[in-house]
Amino acid sequence: MSDDSAAVLMRLLPPVGWNDFATKQDLEVLGDFMQLGFNNSMLEMRNEMRKEFVDETGILRKEMYREFASLQKEMRLEFAAVRSEMHEGFLDLHKELNHQTHRMFMGMLGINTLLMSVAIAALKLL
Repeated sequence: MSDDSAAVLMRLLPPVGWNDFATKQDLEVLGDFMQLGFNNSMLEMRNEMRKEFVDETGILRKEMYREFASLQKEMRLEFAAVRSEMHEGFLDLHKELNHQTHRMFMGMLGINTLLMSVAIAALKLL
């Protein structure tokens, strides 16, 4: 660089002293400080995310518990209704079977009486 270029460059620099310039050591300290700040920010963010995850998981767990409890209650009611309907159906079936058994018994008794009468009449004819 020529002397004229160097003079122009020096005139363009702001009026500061040598204490205002950063050294390599200053840059290293600043880099370490920034890295520490970044690490702290990442740690805070991770902790916040973990807390939110735990909170959301707890909320979800409570909602699922309520839904399963509701489903369980509904299923109990439905099964109780089905059980009641089946019981009523079995009672009706039992009544109908008793009625049919009574009819069959009375029919068989009538047929036996008729056959006995025919047999007695046939014996009297002989």
